[in-house]
This record gives sequence, structure tokens and C-alpha cells, in this order.
Amino acid sequence: DEPNLHRKYKGMHKRIYLTFVSFFSIYLIHAQSNPVSGNISSKVVNEKNLSISGASVMLLSKNDSTLVKMALTNEEGIFEFEGIKQGEYLLTIREIGMETYYSSPISITNQTQQIKAPVIQLHASAVQLNEVVIKSNKPFIERQLDKLVVNVENLISAAGSSIFEVLEQSPGVVIDQNDNISLKGRQGVIVMINGKPSGIAGKDLANYLRGLPSNTVQKIELITNPSARYDAAGNAGIINIVMKKDQRIGTNGTISLNYGQGKYPKTGQGLTLNHRTKKLNLFASYNYSYRQAFSHLTLYREFLEQGILDGVYDQDNYIRFIFGTHTARAGIDYNLSKNTTMGIVTSGLTNRFNSNGNTHTDVLNAKEIMESYNNNSSKSSDRLKNYSANLNIKHVIDSTGKELSMDLDYAQYENKSDQHFSTEYFNPDASVLSPPYLLQGDINGKLSIKSIKVDYVHPLSHQAKIETGFKSSVVTADNDLKYYDQSSGSAVYDPSQSNHFLYHENINALYINVSKELQKVNFQLGFRAEQTNPEGNQITSQQKFDSSYINLFPSMALNYTISKKHEVGISISRRLDRPSYRQLNPFKFFINNTTYSEGNPYLRPQYTYAVELSHTFNQKIITSFSYSQTTQNITEVIFPAAGLEKITIQSNRNLARFDYYGMNLTLPIQIASWWNSVNNMNAYFGHYTGYLANTNLSRGNFNFNINCNNSFVIGKGWSAEFTGVYRAPEVYGFMKVQGYGFASAGIQKSLFANRGSLKLNITDLFYSNNTSARTDFRDYAETFKVNRDTRVANVAFTYRFGNTKVPGAKRRTGGAEEEKQRAGNG
Repeated sequence: DEPNLHRKYKGMHKRIYLTFVSFFSIYLIHAQSNPVSGNISSKVVNEKNLSISGASVMLLSKNDSTLVKMALTNEEGIFEFEGIKQGEYLLTIREIGMETYYSSPISITNQTQQIKAPVIQLHASAVQLNEVVIKSNKPFIERQLDKLVVNVENLISAAGSSIFEVLEQSPGVVIDQNDNISLKGRQGVIVMINGKPSGIAGKDLANYLRGLPSNTVQKIELITNPSARYDAAGNAGIINIVMKKDQRIGTNGTISLNYGQGKYPKTGQGLTLNHRTKKLNLFASYNYSYRQAFSHLTLYREFLEQGILDGVYDQDNYIRFIFGTHTARAGIDYNLSKNTTMGIVTSGLTNRFNSNGNTHTDVLNAKEIMESYNNNSSKSSDRLKNYSANLNIKHVIDSTGKELSMDLDYAQYENKSDQHFSTEYFNPDASVLSPPYLLQGDINGKLSIKSIKVDYVHPLSHQAKIETGFKSSVVTADNDLKYYDQSSGSAVYDPSQSNHFLYHENINALYINVSKELQKVNFQLGFRAEQTNPEGNQITSQQKFDSSYINLFPSMALNYTISKKHEVGISISRRLDRPSYRQLNPFKFFINNTTYSEGNPYLRPQYTYAVELSHTFNQKIITSFSYSQTTQNITEVIFPAAGLEKITIQSNRNLARFDYYGMNLTLPIQIASWWNSVNNMNAYFGHYTGYLANTNLSRGNFNFNINCNNSFVIGKGWSAEFTGVYRAPEVYGFMKVQGYGFASAGIQKSLFANRGSLKLNITDLFYSNNTSARTDFRDYAETFKVNRDTRVANVAFTYRFGNTKVPGAKRRTGGAEEEKQRAGNG
């Protein structure tokens, strides 16, 4: 693997993209053509017959409840839909604190083209919803007050894909070739599952996400400004993956099947079951995912002495991956009393990951003439197991809203890896240069996390409240790595490559958060204190470290409503990112005979100060400006190993500083009644400073990412989607990554009275999702390009069975946060 890999997007692909959109649009326009059209209008008031402005009005097709058009009521409470084609429709109106309104069928005919419905009165919302008779589609991307929401279940191109691939399409999210996730150009993202940490990170997290079918996920929340209630970790914010949970009364569930074909096949099967009564909810799910993929990497490595070329490695590397992932989840929610709810959730994951790689290296001299070559083969068999349990209790103390909640978490991770490397050396004439080198690696790792978290909410008068709580966690890790030299025919233990690393960590935290809502101003002020006590012991080298530190993390957010169409906000916070357990682990993981990755037990936490200004127009268009400064910035780099002949190391180091200046724009556009486009652009300037491998670093550039998602309503249960993504060239530490882009398209048909759906899609239509980059040090330079199995045709079928009554959702969260996220990161 190489760090921070992105893809190159050629100009030809831009022209093809525009041509495709044009032809696709012409087809859809033709499919929608109808000479009859009309207008629908009305007025919305409250129970006192006062106008309601800013209410969300959705016009739905009566046949399949698909969204036709959206509008907001004006200052007089009036809305109007113009140019509506002939057919039957339903109206849905939503407003905060009010019951959702559902209309009777409305018809546009040759005789009835101008419809002015009677005044619509909304009523204050009740405690529990009645049976839902209309299903309306949410857009792919929604902007909420404190986060951006990606509705995965409404993304056609996600069918048959993994959630890893959906993340790559999400606004502001970039995943490099080393599986590091960044948000709006900043690394240090905390990934959570249902509000709890994912439990793994780095390559292990990426393998889990690659094996997690997208049909098991409801939505992805991108939270860039977490409050003091969250752990201080994550300078770029939080990505929360919300799994589907059936809220219907009775016994019901979902069956899903999918098949994808790129160069290699990919399949997935899943089943969810849910049984709910008014007091009890039992739920369970199981999914199996099988995926084959590849990575084809070419590198040109230049080794220098005082700026003069000393030698070159010209390499071609091809690795084939096979994933087999089983995920299971089960739990129970029970209402102990009117005010007390208890829940237990257990989950398990097993991931079998096998890889076979071959690397051919031409060894060139200072004149770039081949002196020899070698062939390296690598085989790895990895087994990852994860078991976790959560007990949560919530008690509402009184009618004023005082509530106390507690979470107990336990998680255990096991990782076993069997590695085999062999290298053969040849002269240019193919004669043997030296005997082959054979190396075997045996890795056994265990990690356990125990956590307790208590939160208390105390409402005050005049729409104010105080939130406070504490958390304590204990993490223990035992990683044993043994390497054996088998070149002589028998396995000989190699102490220079082997290691045994023990790690223990205790984190204690306290927080308080004060918030208040006024007529036009909402503000929140929070403080969080965290004490970290880490201990590390390298048994093989007898090196130990034992340190502790206490930090205070203030946060502040303020929103001001200027008018009904304009709202501004500001947020300020201080956060940190501790090194992950794998980043601290000093093991050597061999990639081939010339490169290995290695942890750094002396890696220090990085600290970030961040400020963000935002403006919202008409509750739709959001613009934000942000600045952050990160010191002791943890950056993944690849550099020449000191004292070794032409060997490179992939590791993490603390650079001096990273400054970030960013602007983000979310722009939803209703182009036509059948065509909705959600666009997101993130532009930023990032600048790195530091010193590594005899090289001073002061480097940065302007970068922008564009994500455009288009959804089309064709009619008669058919809908379609087209997504385009472009990311401009970027500087990441010592590396310059070329720009790239890709496009995906899909079509969907609703079946069996909307209980089933059939989806067809193609990801990376033009096979442009590839990467090229260059790294420069004083004594080393590297240019590389990589291709992956990104163009895949998928077909997916989903069928839902059971009852359709929907009660109010119960709260269920977890407590072990940052510790699980850091497990296994590399």
C-alpha cells in the first residue's frame, strides 16, 4: 500500500460525462413529455388560523408515493406548484412541532388544471404517530442544523455496493489508498456505528466497511462540529454510520440479495428480523459479503546522495484481495416503566481476508541502466474477530425533562495473520544473482475495551438546559509478532524483525455543556476535561514508556436568525487526536522486499484549534468558512530507512503544523419536477510545515472537491440517478497527488406494492477512478500510479415484509467512543 492515493481525472472523461448527462436528460424529458399541465396552490395555518411560513410541502405521486416536487410556504403561508403534468397526486406538509399533514388525492385533468385547495390547518404534534399511509423519499443529501446527512437507502448507485464505496461518494469525504479517511480536507475523523465507535480503524476499519453491504445502512451523518458531550478526539469531526432498525409494530423484516461484476465478482446476502410491541422490541440481523478486488501499483523510486541520483527501483506490483465477512447483530429494548427504558445490544464480526501479491523490481544504476532485477511474491491470510456488548439505561426523572442515562460497553478484538514472502534475485540475462530469501511472519493480536459513561440533562427555565457527565475507559492490548527466516530450508527465528508489544491505557473525562434558545439566537457553551494515562512495553527490546497528561477542551457554537431566509452561525472548539493503537505498535509489516510499514510508539497526540462561520439561505443553501490550526500534526509518510540500503518505510510522524482555510457550499437545485440535483463543493488551502528525513517541509496548495448527485423520477415506479465526483490535485505532507474524478449511474423499479425494489447500477462508468502522485525528499523521490477494481455493474433486490405501523422511536446510544475507533488504526 502507498499513502494517500487519489485518482487522476482526464479531460476526455469530463466531455464524456457532459455528453452522458445530455443524452440521459433528453431521454428523461421525452419520457416525461405530456401536453396537459396545471397548478396546485393553498395556504397553511396553525390552530389559531395564523399563517405558517417556511413549512415543507411535498407533492407526491399517488401511484408509488415518489417525490414529484418540493416547496416552502411563503410569509403568508401560501405555496404553489406550477406546471404539474396530468395525473393523481398527494400533498404532505411538515413543520417542526406540528403533526404531519396528508391530503386526499388531487387530480390534474384536461377539465381540472387550476386547483386551489382549501386552507390547510396544522395541529400540534401528538406523542405517538398513527399508521403511516404515505412513503415519501428523502433526498440523497440533507443539511441539518449541526450535520450533513447522506441517506444511503435512497441512493440507487449504492445498490450492491459496500458502505466503503458509498463513503467515497459522500460530500467532502476522501479515502486514500492507505485507507485513511479525511473530511473536508482534514484527517483525524472518528467513525462511529449507531453513535458508538466502530471499534476498529485504519486498514481493519476499511476491510470491515468493504464487507458491510450498503443495504444494511440507513444513513451517514457527517458531523464537523461535535459538542463537549462527544470525546475530544477527531479534529476533522465525526462520521456516524446509522444502521437500519425496523420501528414497525409486530413481526417484520427485510431480505436482500445482490451481485456485482467488475474484473472479479462480488456478492452479498442479508436478513433482518424485528418483533416489536408497545413495551418490548427484539431485533436481529445477519449479513454475509464476499468480494474479490485488486490493486495494480507501478512505482519509480529514485535514491539520491546530496541531490545526485544514486540508483533507481522501477517496480510493478499487483495484489489480489478476497474478503469474506460475516456480521451479526442482536438486541432488546424494554420499557421497565413509563419513565425508564433499558436496552442490550450485542454484535459480532468475522472477516477472512486473503491477499496474493507479486512485485517485479528492475534495479537501475545511477545512469538508469538495469543492473539486476528481482521478483517478490507475498501471501497473507488474515482473520479478524470482533465481539462487543452494550447495556444502556435511560430514566426520565420528572415531567420537566430531567433525564439520566448510563452506558456500559465491552469489546474484544482478535487478529491473526499468517504471512509468507519470497524474493528471487537475477542478473539482467536472467541468470541467478543470489539465493532466494524466504520469510514467514506469524502475528497474534488481542485488544479489549471496557467503558462506562453517564450523562445527565437538567432543563432550566426559558428554553435553557445543562448537560453534564463523565466517562472512564480502560484499554489493554497484547500484540506478538514472530518472523522466521526460511532461506536455509528450516525456520530460524529472526529477533531483528520480531517484536512483542504490550499496551495499557486509561482515559477519564468530565464535561459540562450549557445551551439556551432565544427567539432569534441559539447558543451552546461547553468544557471537557480529559486525563490520559498510557503505558507501553516493548518486551523484545525492553523499551518502555509511561506518561500521563490532562487537557481542557472548550467549545462554543452560536446561531443567529437574521430573517426567515437568512441564518448565520459561528463555532469554535479545541480538539485532539491520540495516536491509534496500531500507529503506536512498533511492528514491521512487510509489503514487499523493499518496503515495510512500521508503527511509532513515540508518536505524540496532535491538537487542533478550529473556527467555522456558516450562512444558511432559505433553509436550503448552506455556505461555511472555516480555519483550523493543528500542531504536532500526525501525518503518514513513506521515506528511506536510515542505515538500510535502498529500503523505504511507511509510517506516521509528527510534523510541526498544518494550517487549513476552507469553504464549503451545499446547493440543492430542483431543476424540474422530475429532476432534483444536490451539489456540494469543498474548497480549501492546506499548508504543512515540518522536518523529516533530512528534508525541511513548507508546502501547500489550493484544492477543491465537487460532488453532484442527480435523481430523476421517471414514473410508474421507475426512478434513476447519476452522480459525478471530481477532486482537484492536492498536497499531503511531502506528497503531491494528481486530480481525479469518477461517475456512477443507476436505475430502480419499485415492485410488489412498494415492498420490493430492483436496482441496477454501474460504478465508475469511465474507469477514471485511478491515482497518480509524487513524493519528494532530499535523498529520495517516488512517482506512482494505481488502478483498482472500481468499475462494477451491480444488481440488487430487496423485499420488505411485515406490518407498517410506526411508533415513536426510542433512544439507544453507546458509551465506548474514541477507544474503539483507535483500535487497529494504521
